[in-house]
Amino acid sequence: MNKKGQALIEFVLVLPIIIFMLLLIVDLGRLMIMKNHLETVLFEVNSDTLVIDDKEYKIEIQKKDNYIELKSCIEVVTPGLKKILGDPACVTTSKRIN
Repeated sequence: MNKKGQALIEFVLVLPIIIFMLLLIVDLGRLMIMKNHLETVLFEVNSDTLVIDDKEYKIEIQKKDNYIELKSCIEVVTPGLKKILGDPACVTTSKRIN
């Protein structure tokens, strides 16, 4: 039997799954980093702040009653994740202000 051909077929069958999983890990990692960044910025924001100068992410600020909400979106690379999270995928965080 030809073992090289069998190994090649197995590799070709498994390669798309491995690539998909790597892209998924990268996208979820980017979302977690963005969430952490938003929470760090939110910690520094007070009720008087209306503009955040952030060159890395485009952060939107919304004030609702006694809450400040920060929102930022990124483009998703993983094809299946676009349908689940939406395109672009957005992360929000909020805190209560006095």
